[in-house]
Amino acid sequence: MKIGYRTVLFILLFVLPLAAFSYYQLRIATDRFHSDSTISIAEDNNSAPSLDLSVIGLPTTGDDKDALTLVTFITSLDMLQTLESELQLRQHYSEPGIDWLSRLPAEASLEDFHSYLESYIVVEYDTTSHLINIHVEAFSREYAQKIVNTILTRSQKFVDNLNSRVTLEQTKFFENQLKMSETRLREAKGALLQFQREHGLLTTDAEAQMINASIGVLNAQLLTKQGDLEVKRRELNENSPVVQGLRAEIDTLKRQIVQEKDKLSIGTGGSAVSELAAKFGEIQFNLEFVETIYKSNLTQLERVRVEAAQRLKYLIIVTTPSVADASLFPDRTYNIGTAAILLVMAYFVLSLIVAVIREHA
Repeated sequence: MKIGYRTVLFILLFVLPLAAFSYYQLRIATDRFHSDSTISIAEDNNSAPSLDLSVIGLPTTGDDKDALTLVTFITSLDMLQTLESELQLRQHYSEPGIDWLSRLPAEASLEDFHSYLESYIVVEYDTTSHLINIHVEAFSREYAQKIVNTILTRSQKFVDNLNSRVTLEQTKFFENQLKMSETRLREAKGALLQFQREHGLLTTDAEAQMINASIGVLNAQLLTKQGDLEVKRRELNENSPVVQGLRAEIDTLKRQIVQEKDKLSIGTGGSAVSELAAKFGEIQFNLEFVETIYKSNLTQLERVRVEAAQRLKYLIIVTTPSVADASLFPDRTYNIGTAAILLVMAYFVLSLIVAVIREHA
């Protein structure tokens, strides 16, 4: 009995490959266990909500940006190195008991290892619900859960570092400005105290008030003495000792009044109260100006700190890492069915090509 070419093609292209693949799936392929977790990033922001551009098809830039940044970090080499240092990831996926198609080669480079894990650690971001779904497959149910727990712990540290970095960057400038204004404020206060010590005064206004009060007392005494002189001149002659004494006292009071007035206007050696008042006013104005700058910088710093606190990010674990009750991977029925469909398609395509060739031969 002669076997047709279609039968040969069917056996070679469908029966034998499907039998080999089915044998691998049913007898050789190592069971994989999964662990899933869902997380999200929340922000403590009390400001008014911004316009939701997603309703018109435009991407948002707030939560999506933070979540996508975290997704990139979870799938990065940094996360891989963290998992390797804490869980010996390479050793687990390179165990000899794993089938050779699923097993990681022991000599695989770090880049190859990273590419290999893309099939076992899958992170997806849902732009509608703003949730990050983490799916991990390993060859032990407990180990798969450990991987997810480690990813969550490291992700929490990553978000905390982001918060610290943002707060530091926003407050660093104003903290430097505040330190500079504090230094200027101390220098201005020191200049004021030095000026007061050098000239022995509290304020120039107080000094002027004391001099004016002294001039007022001297003027009152001068008027009294002049009155006494007029009375004595009617009773005594000009050369009497009493009259001469009163004249001497009046002259002394006039000189004292002139000296006190000189302190207010002319002064001696540049120490007139008017000049001191000008210098004191300049020093005091500089002190008030520096105090204003210091208060402004302090207010700005507190405001920035409050705003930074309102923009802090929080990692929220929506669903805790699960522990697989049974192995769902590989999905043998699905894989065998898919292979059968592909092989049937390959058989019909090649048989058609062969038929065309035979027809034109």
